[in-house]
Amino acid sequence: MKLEELLKQFEINIPDDEPIFPVNIACRLLELPYWTVHEILKEGIIQPKVKNKRKKLLSYKDMKILKYAKYLMEDKGVNIKGIKVIIEMEKEV
Repeated sequence: MKLEELLKQFEINIPDDEPIFPVNIACRLLELPYWTVHEILKEGIIQPKVKNKRKKLLSYKDMKILKYAKYLMEDKGVNIKGIKVIIEMEKEV
């Protein structure tokens, strides 16, 4: 039995909205500067779960939104306020 087949038996199913990523890890994984993620949080584009009054945790869904925001900034030249408008419009559709 190949390792990949064996590991499929031990997959962990984590819901998309389960907060598991600290902000600093999200920045590293998505290659985003901390200040950019901080501004996105400040604008309310995503709402992290706050743990212990200071530690903010992001879900897989939040990570996908951040990755989309990065695409909009880098490839389309959209600023953070514009990203907020775009995401709000897409939520309404």
